[in-house]
Amino acid sequence: MTELEEKTIEISGINTRYRVVGKNNKKVLIFHGWGATSYSWRDVSYCLSKKGLEVIAMDLPGFGETSAPDNIWSSDDYVKFLESFVKKIGISNFYLLGHSFGGALALKFTSKHSDLVKKLVLCDAAIVRKQRLNLRQRIVKSLSKHGSKIISKTPFYSFFEKAAYWFAGTYDYYRANPIMKEIFKKVIDEDMTNIASKLKKDCLIVWGEHDKATPLEDAFVLNNLIEDSQLKVIVGAGHNPHRNHKDDLCDILLNFFEK
Repeated sequence: MTELEEKTIEISGINTRYRVVGKNNKKVLIFHGWGATSYSWRDVSYCLSKKGLEVIAMDLPGFGETSAPDNIWSSDDYVKFLESFVKKIGISNFYLLGHSFGGALALKFTSKHSDLVKKLVLCDAAIVRKQRLNLRQRIVKSLSKHGSKIISKTPFYSFFEKAAYWFAGTYDYYRANPIMKEIFKKVIDEDMTNIASKLKKDCLIVWGEHDKATPLEDAFVLNNLIEDSQLKVIVGAGHNPHRNHKDDLCDILLNFFEK
């Protein structure tokens, strides 16, 4: 099996960890989702490397082994950081895959640097932010913005807050440090459908059939907005197809890259 290389470089004063599997001129760059790390993509990385691709996955600032920003970043700040990362490791004409929050960053990065990206993959991407929050999302949004002000001094608040975030499926937010919580509140409502509608890039939209974090309807919205896009739905998968449906996802990715 191809070995996984772990590397650390400094980008804009931030110690940045990234992982590389394979060695080839054909490269895939992966941006993970909120609360995840590059390591969560290791199985997919191994799968793609067996087919002659070099896979580079980084820990975004504030996640995994990459230091958190020292101020409250917007998605634009993350994209500027990613620009510096790509420049420093010296890659171009690569396939770009973004999952969830990383999908939003991948879209915005590609819209600014279409010349660097060969093809774009949006995997269960958090791009459509219209006001149709489900119960779980309403709990997270309410707690993150108002919870501590309203009931933080009541008995057992810590227990109920922890339980609420667990129910909402965003326990990673609950565990985040104060700066990352503020970043979460800053980016959670940013709708990028206007960027998607202007995108001119060969794009694959791949989605889990039972995704509850970014519903399947979002995939159809993006497919209609992005002119040069195709949609693939992974039957039985949820928000993280790279974890439980990695073989299906790999087959779809390889077909798209090799087409």
